[in-house]
Amino acid sequence: MITLLMIMSIKNGILSSMCLASGGIVLIAVLGFALRLVGEDSERFVPGITVISTVGLACLVGIIIYWLGKLEISKFIIDEVQLGTTVSYSKMMGYVAGGLVLSIFVGTAMVWSASQLGAEFLIPTVEYSNVIFDGPLILLSIISLAIVVPISEEIFFRSYLSKNFYGLGITSRIVLTAAIFALFHAGQLEVIVIASTFVTGTILGYVYHKFNSVTPCILIHAGQNLLVICITVILN
Repeated sequence: MITLLMIMSIKNGILSSMCLASGGIVLIAVLGFALRLVGEDSERFVPGITVISTVGLACLVGIIIYWLGKLEISKFIIDEVQLGTTVSYSKMMGYVAGGLVLSIFVGTAMVWSASQLGAEFLIPTVEYSNVIFDGPLILLSIISLAIVVPISEEIFFRSYLSKNFYGLGITSRIVLTAAIFALFHAGQLEVIVIASTFVTGTILGYVYHKFNSVTPCILIHAGQNLLVICITVILN
C-alpha cells in the first residue's frame, strides 16, 4: 500500500537525482564547448577535462547534500564512512573482495555472451585510454577516477539517495538507487553498460545496508575503476 511517507521520500530522492543530472549535463556541455574551442588539438585535453569533470561532480554532490538535504556535509560524510565498533574488518574486506569479483564477473560475462551471440553492437566501444593521462600525470587520473569518483558517487547514490528513500523498504531502496545509478552511467544508451552498472549498483547497495557504512562500497567502486585504469595502461 502506497503511503504519503513513501511518496514524499521518493519525491525527495528523485528531485535530488534530477538536480545532479541537470548539473552534470550543464557541466559536460560547458566542458564540451571548451574542447570545441581548442580545435584539432582537443583530444590531448580530454584527460584534463575528465579530471575537472570529476571534481565538478564532487562539488555538485556536496551542493545537493547541503542545499536540498540541508545537512552539514563534513558531519554527514564522517557519519557515513564510519564503521560500527562491532564490525569485523576481515569480514568487511571479504565482502569488498567478493563484491569486486562478482561485479567484474557479471560485466565480463555480459560482454562474452554478446560476442558469442553475434551481438557485438551491444558491446561498449569506449576508449578509456583517451581519458587517462600518460606518464607521471597518470597520478591525477588515478586520484580523480579511483578516489574522487568512488567517494562522491557512493556518498550520493548509496548513502544520501538511499536515506532519501526512507519511506521504502531496504530491498526497494537498493533496487531504486541501483536503477538511478545505472541511468547516470547510460552514456550512449549502451545496453551492457546499463545492465552491468545496475547489477553493480545492486551489489553496492546490499553491501551498504549490510554494514550500514559507505566505506566498503567506496573500496569496491575504487577497485573497479583502478582495475580499468591498470588494464588500459597495460594494453596501451
